[in-house]
Amino acid sequence: MTGVTDGASLRHKRLMDMLLFIKSHDGATIVQIQSYMLTAHGLKFKTTAEYIKECQFAGVIRTDGMLFRVVAKKVKFEADY
Repeated sequence: MTGVTDGASLRHKRLMDMLLFIKSHDGATIVQIQSYMLTAHGLKFKTTAEYIKECQFAGVIRTDGMLFRVVAKKVKFEADY
C-alpha cells in the first residue's frame, strides 16, 4: 500500500466534510461554506460552488434562498451507522 489517496476518495472526503459542516451549523450560506472549504481543504470558491451545485442536483442539499441545508434522508454520515 502506497498511502496515496486516489482522486475519488479525496473528493468523497471533501464532500462529506462539506456536508458535515453544513449539518453541524444547521445550515450555512454559500460564502460560509466556501470560506470553510478554502481554510480546511484549500479549495477555490469556484470548486466549492461546483460541489454545492452537484449536491443540489443530487438532492443531497436544499436551499431556502439564504441557507443551504442537508437533506437528512439522503446522506449517511459515519456516525449515523
